[in-house]
Amino acid sequence: MDEAPTVVPLEREEVLPSGLITALLLGLAAVALGRPVLALVAFAVAVVLALSLTYLRLGFTRVRYWRTVEPTHAFPGETVTLELALENAKPLPLPWVEVVEELPAALELSGVVLGPSPKPQRKVLRTLLTAGAAERVHRRYQARPTRRGYYRLGPARLTTGDPFGLARARLEVAPGGELVVYPELRPVESFGLPAERPLGDATPLRPLLEDPLRIQGVRPYQPGDSPRQIHWRASARLGELQTRLLERTATPALALFLDVNTFEHFWEGIRPGELEWAISLTASLAAWGMEQGYQVGLWVNAPLVGGERFIRILPSRHPRQLQRILEALAMLVPHTGHRIETLLGTESRSLVGGVTVVVVTALVTDALRQTLLSLWRQGYGVTLVAVDCEAGLPSRRGLAVYELEASRASAA
Repeated sequence: MDEAPTVVPLEREEVLPSGLITALLLGLAAVALGRPVLALVAFAVAVVLALSLTYLRLGFTRVRYWRTVEPTHAFPGETVTLELALENAKPLPLPWVEVVEELPAALELSGVVLGPSPKPQRKVLRTLLTAGAAERVHRRYQARPTRRGYYRLGPARLTTGDPFGLARARLEVAPGGELVVYPELRPVESFGLPAERPLGDATPLRPLLEDPLRIQGVRPYQPGDSPRQIHWRASARLGELQTRLLERTATPALALFLDVNTFEHFWEGIRPGELEWAISLTASLAAWGMEQGYQVGLWVNAPLVGGERFIRILPSRHPRQLQRILEALAMLVPHTGHRIETLLGTESRSLVGGVTVVVVTALVTDALRQTLLSLWRQGYGVTLVAVDCEAGLPSRRGLAVYELEASRASAA
């Protein structure tokens, strides 16, 4: 920590310099008067006060403090290691350093009872460290995150002083270190969806589109062919117009749309139980889709921590795609005034044929029903998962509808 220490404004702070001067004068006077015992006591008091003043002024000079969590990404219930580190790079030892570290309430420490914090969703860890001259000390704890989220550690308050407790210096340390807790992943059937075909009969009615990046070959131009598909190099080489033959996209795509609204009006707040359950379901569907060979994408009408207004991850089969989706779901801020049907209508324009659209929501509105029916008529496969609410939409070929109860499915 490069900042200067902040001294605690105790009355002893003002007493120390004057007390030191008084003790020295008294000692000198005792020597002059031939009172060796009194001189010895006075000089001993002066040494103690000088030592206290030294700790008051230099206690946090050349001192660094930091904390880390390993691993930085985890699922609820997994064990992580929280490490507090204190480095004293000066010749003056620190006999005691009290550390008051602020931690997220969702982080449980094994064998340690955390104290209350005036801040919501926070707790306080208190510990005592000792650092010798030019020494670095570590304190490790086994911790377990209990719920999804993005968490920062700190701030921390460090207090040190002389061995006699006559003076104390305090240092405020800014937050540092972060932990990303993924949503819980569970088998899709544990949510109440069918184990065999969790998307139901939501097979896209529109065929897979041709991929313009995959050229299968060429053939002679025929009337009605798009000018965009003319292969000009092959045409020049063969002396007549040639049309490109494109492969059709072989990998089906799964577009997951998560709605964080749980009430009709955003100012009514959210139902955290239903929302967290829906987030876990969406994450589990993403994992299932990747296992089944889908290109999986994610859209959420909520922002990331410090990010854009919406979460938008295009479908992909990249090896890190599931991690990107889980990180986004871990870091989403569940507050929005935006409707999922608006996001769905806007983003569906960029979706190609062969896509299955899955909407997970705890609020099914008439506008959402109309949007889903419109996508179904355009040939998209559509699956609606209504969480603790009525869907108001019948299932049909290419359109699967589920009404799930979060409490009942969780208990099962």
